[in-house]
Amino acid sequence: SIKLWEGLPAALGFDFEYVQGGNIRMAATEERMAALRKEGEEELADGLVVEIWDRDDLRRRAPYLGDVFIGAKYCPTDGNANPILTSRAFGWACQQAGVTLLTHTEVVDIGIQAGRVTHVTGRSKEGEVVVEAPRVIHAGGPWTPHLSASLGIHVPIEPRRSIIGVTQRLAPFFTEFVSTHDLNVYARQAQEGHVHVGRVGSPDRTFDQTAPAEVLAELARGAAPMIPALRGVNFLRMWAGTLAMTPDKIPIIDPATGVEGYILAAGFSGHGFCLGPIVGKLISELIVDGEPSLPLHDFRLSRFAGPPAA
Repeated sequence: SIKLWEGLPAALGFDFEYVQGGNIRMAATEERMAALRKEGEEELADGLVVEIWDRDDLRRRAPYLGDVFIGAKYCPTDGNANPILTSRAFGWACQQAGVTLLTHTEVVDIGIQAGRVTHVTGRSKEGEVVVEAPRVIHAGGPWTPHLSASLGIHVPIEPRRSIIGVTQRLAPFFTEFVSTHDLNVYARQAQEGHVHVGRVGSPDRTFDQTAPAEVLAELARGAAPMIPALRGVNFLRMWAGTLAMTPDKIPIIDPATGVEGYILAAGFSGHGFCLGPIVGKLISELIVDGEPSLPLHDFRLSRFAGPPAA
Protein backbone atom coordinates (compact mmCIF):
# COMPACT_ATOMS: atom_id res chain seq x y z
CA SER A 1 0.00 0.00 0.00
CA ILE A 2 2.96 2.32 0.68
CA LYS A 3 4.06 2.14 -2.96
CA LEU A 4 0.55 3.05 -4.10
CA TRP A 5 0.35 5.98 -1.68
CA GLU A 6 3.58 7.40 -3.06
CA GLY A 7 2.05 7.70 -6.53
CA LEU A 8 -1.51 8.63 -5.57
CA PRO A 9 -1.21 12.45 -5.67
CA ALA A 10 -0.04 12.29 -9.29
CA ALA A 11 -2.45 9.49 -10.23
CA LEU A 12 -5.48 11.28 -8.79
CA GLY A 13 -4.33 14.76 -9.82
CA PHE A 14 -5.09 16.13 -6.37
CA ASP A 15 -2.99 17.42 -3.46
CA PHE A 16 -4.31 15.80 -0.28
CA GLU A 17 -1.31 16.68 1.91
CA TYR A 18 0.36 13.28 1.78
CA VAL A 19 3.69 13.34 3.62
CA GLN A 20 5.95 10.32 3.98
CA GLY A 21 7.27 11.50 7.32
CA GLY A 22 7.79 8.15 9.02
CA ASN A 23 6.35 6.48 12.10
CA ILE A 24 7.91 6.41 15.58
CA ARG A 25 6.55 4.08 18.25
CA MET A 26 8.16 4.90 21.59
CA ALA A 27 8.70 2.86 24.74
CA ALA A 28 8.96 4.19 28.29
CA THR A 29 9.59 0.77 29.88
CA GLU A 30 11.96 -2.13 29.23
CA GLU A 31 8.98 -4.44 28.80
CA ARG A 32 7.50 -2.29 26.06
CA MET A 33 10.90 -1.85 24.41
CA ALA A 34 11.32 -5.62 24.26
CA ALA A 35 7.94 -5.87 22.53
CA LEU A 36 8.97 -3.23 19.98
CA ARG A 37 12.23 -5.09 19.27
CA LYS A 38 10.28 -8.29 18.64
CA GLU A 39 7.84 -6.49 16.35
CA GLY A 40 10.77 -4.93 14.49
CA GLU A 41 12.43 -8.30 13.91
CA GLU A 42 9.21 -9.73 12.49
CA GLU A 43 8.65 -6.70 10.26
CA LEU A 44 12.23 -6.80 8.96
CA ALA A 45 11.73 -10.46 8.08
CA ASP A 46 8.63 -9.44 6.11
CA GLY A 47 10.63 -6.87 4.13
CA LEU A 48 9.57 -3.68 5.94
CA VAL A 49 12.18 -0.98 6.52
CA VAL A 50 12.52 -0.71 10.31
CA GLU A 51 15.06 0.80 12.69
CA ILE A 52 15.38 0.21 16.43
CA TRP A 53 16.48 3.32 18.31
CA ASP A 54 17.99 3.57 21.77
CA ARG A 55 17.64 6.63 24.00
CA ASP A 56 20.52 8.48 22.29
CA ASP A 57 19.11 7.78 18.83
CA LEU A 58 15.75 9.12 19.95
CA ARG A 59 17.25 12.34 21.35
CA ARG A 60 19.23 12.90 18.16
CA ARG A 61 16.55 11.97 15.61
CA ALA A 62 13.43 13.27 17.38
CA PRO A 63 14.48 15.88 19.96
CA TYR A 64 10.91 17.16 20.30
CA LEU A 65 9.91 13.98 22.17
CA GLY A 66 9.93 13.82 25.96
CA ASP A 67 12.65 12.35 28.18
CA VAL A 68 10.33 9.60 29.46
CA PHE A 69 11.23 7.30 26.56
CA ILE A 70 14.11 4.82 26.56
CA GLY A 71 13.89 3.86 22.90
CA ALA A 72 11.66 3.42 19.87
CA LYS A 73 10.88 1.56 16.68
CA TYR A 74 11.03 3.71 13.55
CA CYS A 75 9.62 3.03 10.08
CA PRO A 76 10.71 5.74 7.59
CA THR A 77 8.32 4.71 4.80
CA ASP A 78 5.10 5.36 6.76
CA GLY A 79 3.19 8.54 6.00
CA ASN A 80 0.05 10.51 6.73
CA ALA A 81 -2.47 12.55 4.76
CA ASN A 82 -5.50 14.76 5.19
CA PRO A 83 -8.41 12.27 5.32
CA ILE A 84 -11.04 14.75 4.14
CA LEU A 85 -9.00 15.86 1.13
CA THR A 86 -8.08 12.24 0.37
CA SER A 87 -11.73 11.19 0.30
CA ARG A 88 -12.54 14.12 -1.98
CA ALA A 89 -9.65 13.17 -4.27
CA PHE A 90 -10.88 9.61 -4.67
CA GLY A 91 -14.46 10.79 -5.15
CA TRP A 92 -13.44 13.30 -7.81
CA ALA A 93 -11.30 10.70 -9.62
CA CYS A 94 -14.17 8.20 -9.56
CA GLN A 95 -16.56 10.73 -11.06
CA GLN A 96 -14.03 11.60 -13.76
CA ALA A 97 -13.93 7.89 -14.61
CA GLY A 98 -17.72 7.75 -14.94
CA VAL A 99 -18.62 6.34 -11.53
CA THR A 100 -21.96 7.40 -10.01
CA LEU A 101 -21.68 8.23 -6.31
CA LEU A 102 -24.85 8.05 -4.23
CA THR A 103 -24.09 10.13 -1.14
CA HIS A 104 -26.37 10.38 1.90
CA THR A 105 -27.93 7.09 0.82
CA GLU A 106 -28.37 4.30 3.36
CA VAL A 107 -28.10 0.73 2.07
CA VAL A 108 -31.11 -1.08 3.51
CA ASP A 109 -31.09 -4.38 1.62
CA ILE A 110 -28.89 -6.64 -0.48
CA GLY A 111 -30.98 -8.81 -2.76
CA ILE A 112 -30.05 -12.41 -3.53
CA GLN A 113 -31.57 -15.03 -5.79
CA ALA A 114 -30.48 -18.66 -6.17
CA GLY A 115 -27.51 -18.03 -3.90
CA ARG A 116 -26.07 -15.02 -5.69
CA VAL A 117 -26.28 -11.24 -5.39
CA THR A 118 -28.78 -9.51 -7.66
CA HIS A 119 -29.22 -5.94 -6.43
CA VAL A 120 -28.75 -3.37 -3.68
CA THR A 121 -31.53 -1.20 -2.29
CA GLY A 122 -30.71 2.23 -0.92
CA ARG A 123 -32.80 4.89 0.79
CA SER A 124 -32.32 8.67 0.93
CA LYS A 125 -34.46 11.78 1.42
CA GLU A 126 -35.37 11.56 -2.25
CA GLY A 127 -36.76 8.05 -1.81
CA GLU A 128 -35.69 4.50 -2.58
CA VAL A 129 -33.19 3.49 -5.23
CA VAL A 130 -32.49 -0.03 -6.51
CA VAL A 131 -29.18 -0.75 -8.22
CA GLU A 132 -28.82 -4.04 -10.09
CA ALA A 133 -25.45 -5.56 -9.26
CA PRO A 134 -24.01 -9.02 -9.93
CA ARG A 135 -21.27 -8.21 -7.42
CA VAL A 136 -21.38 -6.22 -4.20
CA ILE A 137 -18.31 -5.15 -2.23
CA HIS A 138 -19.40 -4.67 1.36
CA ALA A 139 -17.00 -2.15 2.91
CA GLY A 140 -19.41 -0.96 5.57
CA GLY A 141 -16.97 -0.83 8.46
CA PRO A 142 -18.58 -1.46 11.85
CA TRP A 143 -22.03 -1.63 10.24
CA THR A 144 -21.04 -4.63 8.10
CA PRO A 145 -22.42 -7.33 10.46
CA HIS A 146 -26.00 -6.03 10.25
CA LEU A 147 -26.55 -6.45 6.52
CA SER A 148 -24.39 -9.57 6.40
CA ALA A 149 -26.62 -11.18 9.03
CA SER A 150 -29.62 -10.63 6.77
CA LEU A 151 -27.83 -12.88 4.27
CA GLY A 152 -27.13 -15.51 6.91
CA ILE A 153 -23.46 -14.55 7.22
CA HIS A 154 -21.95 -13.93 10.66
CA VAL A 155 -19.21 -11.29 10.58
CA PRO A 156 -17.38 -10.88 13.94
CA ILE A 157 -16.85 -7.13 13.93
CA GLU A 158 -17.55 -4.83 16.86
CA PRO A 159 -17.61 -1.02 16.99
CA ARG A 160 -15.00 0.99 18.87
CA ARG A 161 -15.22 4.74 19.39
CA SER A 162 -12.09 6.64 18.40
CA ILE A 163 -11.69 10.23 19.65
CA ILE A 164 -9.31 12.88 18.32
CA GLY A 165 -8.49 16.33 19.67
CA VAL A 166 -7.02 19.15 17.58
CA THR A 167 -4.72 21.82 19.01
CA GLN A 168 -4.30 25.43 18.06
CA ARG A 169 -2.08 26.10 15.07
CA LEU A 170 1.64 25.81 15.83
CA ALA A 171 4.76 26.37 13.77
CA PRO A 172 5.67 23.06 12.06
CA PHE A 173 8.07 21.08 14.23
CA PHE A 174 7.58 17.40 13.37
CA THR A 175 6.48 15.30 10.38
CA GLU A 176 6.39 11.81 11.91
CA PHE A 177 3.37 9.97 13.23
CA VAL A 178 4.30 9.28 16.87
CA SER A 179 2.64 6.95 19.37
CA THR A 180 3.21 5.25 22.70
CA HIS A 181 1.23 2.54 24.44
CA ASP A 182 2.77 3.58 27.75
CA LEU A 183 0.91 6.90 27.69
CA ASN A 184 -1.94 5.62 25.48
CA VAL A 185 -1.60 8.50 23.04
CA TYR A 186 -0.56 9.27 19.47
CA ALA A 187 -0.08 12.48 17.50
CA ARG A 188 0.65 13.91 14.09
CA GLN A 189 1.02 17.49 12.91
CA ALA A 190 -1.04 18.54 9.90
CA GLN A 191 0.49 20.78 7.25
CA GLU A 192 -1.40 23.85 8.47
CA GLY A 193 0.16 23.43 11.93
CA HIS A 194 -2.60 21.89 14.05
CA VAL A 195 -1.57 18.80 16.02
CA HIS A 196 -4.04 15.92 16.01
CA VAL A 197 -3.94 13.86 19.23
CA GLY A 198 -5.75 10.57 19.85
CA ARG A 199 -5.80 7.50 22.06
CA VAL A 200 -3.79 4.42 21.03
CA GLY A 201 -6.45 2.12 22.46
CA SER A 202 -10.17 2.36 21.71
CA PRO A 203 -11.90 0.99 24.81
CA ASP A 204 -15.42 2.27 24.08
CA ARG A 205 -17.53 -0.48 22.46
CA THR A 206 -20.22 1.79 21.06
CA PHE A 207 -21.61 3.39 17.91
CA ASP A 208 -22.01 6.63 19.88
CA GLN A 209 -19.95 9.32 18.13
CA THR A 210 -20.13 11.98 20.80
CA ALA A 211 -16.78 13.07 22.22
CA PRO A 212 -16.90 13.35 26.04
CA ALA A 213 -15.06 16.35 27.48
CA GLU A 214 -13.17 14.20 29.98
CA VAL A 215 -11.43 12.41 27.10
CA LEU A 216 -9.94 15.73 25.97
CA ALA A 217 -8.33 16.10 29.40
CA GLU A 218 -7.01 12.55 29.07
CA LEU A 219 -5.48 13.36 25.68
CA ALA A 220 -3.84 16.50 27.04
CA ARG A 221 -2.36 14.57 29.98
CA GLY A 222 -0.83 12.01 27.65
CA ALA A 223 0.34 14.46 25.00
CA ALA A 224 2.35 16.73 27.34
CA PRO A 225 4.97 14.18 28.48
CA MET A 226 5.13 12.69 24.99
CA ILE A 227 5.70 16.06 23.29
CA PRO A 228 6.61 18.72 25.89
CA ALA A 229 5.92 21.52 23.39
CA LEU A 230 2.21 20.64 23.70
CA ARG A 231 2.15 21.41 27.42
CA GLY A 232 -0.27 24.31 27.93
CA VAL A 233 -1.35 24.39 24.28
CA ASN A 234 -5.06 24.98 23.67
CA PHE A 235 -7.23 22.28 22.12
CA LEU A 236 -9.71 23.88 19.71
CA ARG A 237 -12.06 21.01 18.98
CA MET A 238 -12.52 17.26 19.11
CA TRP A 239 -14.54 14.65 17.29
CA ALA A 240 -15.26 10.93 17.40
CA GLY A 241 -15.60 8.20 14.80
CA THR A 242 -16.30 4.49 14.83
CA LEU A 243 -13.67 1.84 14.13
CA ALA A 244 -14.48 -1.70 12.97
CA MET A 245 -12.55 -4.19 15.12
CA THR A 246 -12.14 -7.91 14.44
CA PRO A 247 -11.10 -10.33 17.23
CA ASP A 248 -7.54 -10.59 15.86
CA LYS A 249 -7.37 -6.97 14.59
CA ILE A 250 -6.76 -8.24 11.05
CA PRO A 251 -9.23 -7.26 8.30
CA ILE A 252 -11.66 -9.53 6.52
CA ILE A 253 -11.17 -9.47 2.74
CA ASP A 254 -13.03 -12.40 1.30
CA PRO A 255 -15.11 -13.28 -1.78
CA ALA A 256 -15.91 -16.76 -0.41
CA THR A 257 -18.80 -15.70 1.80
CA GLY A 258 -21.28 -18.37 0.75
CA VAL A 259 -23.21 -15.89 -1.40
CA GLU A 260 -21.87 -15.64 -4.94
CA GLY A 261 -20.83 -12.11 -5.85
CA TYR A 262 -20.83 -10.88 -2.24
CA ILE A 263 -17.33 -9.68 -1.30
CA LEU A 264 -16.38 -8.57 2.20
CA ALA A 265 -13.80 -5.84 2.85
CA ALA A 266 -14.22 -4.75 6.45
CA GLY A 267 -12.86 -4.95 9.98
CA PHE A 268 -9.67 -3.00 9.33
CA SER A 269 -9.28 -2.28 13.04
CA GLY A 270 -8.00 1.27 12.62
CA HIS A 271 -5.82 0.62 9.54
CA GLY A 272 -8.37 1.04 6.76
CA PHE A 273 -7.16 4.47 5.66
CA CYS A 274 -3.64 3.12 5.14
CA LEU A 275 -4.66 -0.15 3.50
CA GLY A 276 -7.49 1.23 1.37
CA PRO A 277 -5.51 1.70 -1.88
CA ILE A 278 -4.01 -1.80 -1.96
CA VAL A 279 -7.27 -3.45 -0.90
CA GLY A 280 -9.13 -1.62 -3.67
CA LYS A 281 -6.50 -2.76 -6.18
CA LEU A 282 -6.66 -6.40 -5.06
CA ILE A 283 -10.46 -6.54 -5.14
CA SER A 284 -10.56 -4.94 -8.59
CA GLU A 285 -8.08 -7.59 -9.78
CA LEU A 286 -10.24 -10.29 -8.23
CA ILE A 287 -13.31 -9.04 -10.11
CA VAL A 288 -11.66 -8.23 -13.46
CA ASP A 289 -8.96 -10.90 -13.67
CA GLY A 290 -10.41 -13.58 -11.41
CA GLU A 291 -7.32 -13.60 -9.19
CA PRO A 292 -5.62 -10.92 -7.06
CA SER A 293 -1.90 -10.23 -7.46
CA LEU A 294 -1.38 -10.97 -3.75
CA PRO A 295 -2.91 -13.89 -1.81
CA LEU A 296 -5.90 -13.09 0.41
CA HIS A 297 -6.00 -16.41 2.30
CA ASP A 298 -4.96 -14.90 5.64
CA PHE A 299 -7.89 -12.47 5.50
CA ARG A 300 -10.65 -15.04 4.91
CA LEU A 301 -13.81 -14.90 7.01
CA SER A 302 -13.65 -18.63 7.77
CA ARG A 303 -10.76 -18.13 10.20
CA PHE A 304 -13.43 -17.17 12.72
CA ALA A 305 -15.21 -20.47 13.20
CA GLY A 306 -18.60 -20.85 14.82
CA PRO A 307 -21.47 -18.54 15.76
CA PRO A 308 -21.11 -15.66 18.24
CA ALA A 309 -21.02 -16.55 21.93
CA ALA A 310 -24.36 -16.34 23.71
